[in-house]
Amino acid sequence: MRNAEMDAFVARVRDASDILNVVASYVPLKKKGRNYWGCCPFHSEKTPSFSVAPEKGFFYCFGCHAGGNVFKFISMIENISYFDAVRLQAEKLGIPMPDREKSEKDIEKERKINDLRRMMEMAQAFFHNCLVKTRYGVAGLQYFSGRGIGADVIEDVSLGFAPDAPGKLRDAFKKRGVKEQLLLEGGLIAERQNGVYDKFRNRVMIPIADDRGHVVGFGGRVMGDGQPKYLNSPETLLFNKRKLLFGLDRAKKSIREEGRAILVEGYMDAISLSAAGIKNVVASLGTAFTVEQCRLLLRNADEICFCYDSDEAGQRATMRALSIVRSTGARARVLIVPDGKD
Repeated sequence: MRNAEMDAFVARVRDASDILNVVASYVPLKKKGRNYWGCCPFHSEKTPSFSVAPEKGFFYCFGCHAGGNVFKFISMIENISYFDAVRLQAEKLGIPMPDREKSEKDIEKERKINDLRRMMEMAQAFFHNCLVKTRYGVAGLQYFSGRGIGADVIEDVSLGFAPDAPGKLRDAFKKRGVKEQLLLEGGLIAERQNGVYDKFRNRVMIPIADDRGHVVGFGGRVMGDGQPKYLNSPETLLFNKRKLLFGLDRAKKSIREEGRAILVEGYMDAISLSAAGIKNVVASLGTAFTVEQCRLLLRNADEICFCYDSDEAGQRATMRALSIVRSTGARARVLIVPDGKD
């Protein structure tokens, strides 16, 4: 890719970006004179010293002296490189990256990722419609109601239900032209000796998104006493549990405003807390807390509150998580809920 092409691309993204809207999506601002003011997201303060000048396209903090253009702000608030900030903003604006020479392997991987993303969006709609528009979803609706999760949360999170049938999704997707191999690679179906079957059956379904809101996998809680109680998507090109936190895409803003993140074990815990008005909560998908997950949270706040189950397994998981947080220099707290277990 020629430098001139890249310069033109960066300039196009910059010109299309409204720094006020970008900053305001992270920081509460109030107009004072020609500029907008708020408490700096990059250091602790009670009196606003952080200023955004829309006409100039710059931000500046008179307390910690952080400042720059829209890309500098995104790179600092998201804890990513300057160029990654340009790419992130371009993606939000729908501005394509300039073409570069790609290997056949790169082209194939990019195509596969796009196909998987489209299929995951289809699966999200399929499970959601099964819950709210068919008789299959009655048990799921009863379960959510028992957890205090109403219709508004079901719509907001796009919760769903997987019918207790071996091939409902498989057959529906094949009719829509989705190849069996892609269903296997996305973890929506699995193989056995006499054929393939739906991976998720008789489960309430929770879509799992990355921190940009792209659905990358699913979690399912079984109805009744079946095992396993919780089932997640397998590892795929999109889904890596070590690098994901359930709910982070929706909780980021509240985490930044509160200055802390509350981490729970399971997605149902996170959904229930969010429904109760606690918005700065994410879940570690039932896995041990990882360094990668810690770094994701530290992009948004420097304090993490652990609220794992109070049983022996939950206490062990908390101790392991605290050792990871200490290695990063972040602040950590532990919230204890007596007999707190799903």
